[in-house]
Amino acid sequence: MVTLFENPHESALAMFLLQVFITLIVCKILAKLLSFIGQPQVIGQIIAGIIFGPSILGYAKGWSSAIWPASTLKIFQLIANLGLIFFMFFLGLELDLNQIKANWKVTIPVACVSIIVPVGIGCAVALWFYELNDGIVASKTAFILFIASGFGFSAFPVLATLLNSMNLLNEPIGIQTICLAAVEDIVVWVVLAVASAFSSGGSALQGLYTLLLTLAFIAIMIFIIRPIFNRIHGFYLQRHDDCNVYIVVGCFLLLLIASFTTEVMGIHAFFGAFIAGLCIPRKGELVEFLSIRIELLIVEFFLPLYFANSGLKTRLNLLNTGRSWWTLAILIILASVSKIIPVTIATKICARKSWYYCASMGVLMNTRGIVQLVVLNIGVQLKVISPVIFAMFVLMATILTLLTSPILSFLYKRDSDPKILEESKTAYDLHMVLEGENNLNRPSIDKNDLSNATITAIVETKRLSTSSNNENGQRRKSSRMTLF
Repeated sequence: MVTLFENPHESALAMFLLQVFITLIVCKILAKLLSFIGQPQVIGQIIAGIIFGPSILGYAKGWSSAIWPASTLKIFQLIANLGLIFFMFFLGLELDLNQIKANWKVTIPVACVSIIVPVGIGCAVALWFYELNDGIVASKTAFILFIASGFGFSAFPVLATLLNSMNLLNEPIGIQTICLAAVEDIVVWVVLAVASAFSSGGSALQGLYTLLLTLAFIAIMIFIIRPIFNRIHGFYLQRHDDCNVYIVVGCFLLLLIASFTTEVMGIHAFFGAFIAGLCIPRKGELVEFLSIRIELLIVEFFLPLYFANSGLKTRLNLLNTGRSWWTLAILIILASVSKIIPVTIATKICARKSWYYCASMGVLMNTRGIVQLVVLNIGVQLKVISPVIFAMFVLMATILTLLTSPILSFLYKRDSDPKILEESKTAYDLHMVLEGENNLNRPSIDKNDLSNATITAIVETKRLSTSSNNENGQRRKSSRMTLF
């Protein structure tokens, strides 16, 4: 008897290809539908993952056994994690450390408030949630760190998407918000690295040992590997050949060895990938060359797989009691208040902008998404977080991100009213941005003393100082942000 088609369940590759096909189709349809209401693509990917899981289609008879049999989940998860490693490398590439340095007078104080207050409240929430972590035997310290990380940090890629969709990416609010999110990104991965160490069941001494190893790894990468790489890259840059195959392969080798090192240290491989991205030289065209070639594959192929894998673990049916839902409501309120209010007040003090502007900053920094899901997924993999808590945080991240765009549209529209932004105020803001970029320690200029000639000079100087940077990066940023 001739068999025309083999049973796909007998081939791991066939099942994987089928799963990828279904995932990409559903994610793209949902992303397109949600784009009509101004939502980023990542929201469609999160919702698609929830649909695939036991919360919705899992109830359909034969769905899980036909499309997501248990024997294929490990392979799917492995490929999804590989995509996460490359995505973290991509984020490291995209972080502009020069912007953080240029705006440090506002960025550093506001970032400290934006991290300390929400993470502190997140630790208190973790003590409350520890009783809900049924069936999980894990280090209390690891649990607190995971919950605090998922509770207190913003989502860098989702922020960039929202700002780009509202044409705010290169405005002062966009630059400052991206700088804040960049600082938070660096801190959250360090905190998560320590949490991963404690999750292995080691003692406090073991956690301290891993923390010291982490700091040593960062120091070696930044102060030894990065200068060496810069010298090698500079040699080829002088010959206008900084994107040759040897440099590119060297970048990927650095990514692999850094990821391997952090994985065997007891930290997730994503952290090494992120640090490797930070170590890639920024001069020349190397960063743009790498980003253009990996962003499409990562964002359009690997990230939907990661969210589908996340959705397969999300069991909203576990939230079947009144206590679960009012706990979720309190969680959303606490997460919003702990982020929006401190950032708004700190921005008002440091940047001296209008209250609408400062509140817009707070709302933007309250965006959740990829970072939270990465943190929570790792917590589930390490058996630190229970499925109930995981489901609550996934819903919280989705709801807060859905609310960000409409609230921001209202606040920033009010802030852009000509009656609110007077000419003198605009001139003063431009001066403050220019002063931050040049790191000048000069007394602040009274906004009422700026003449029309001074206003013109500030605007022209600002334009000339940023044109050379924007010329090479604008095209790549515009294409990249539409992908998220």
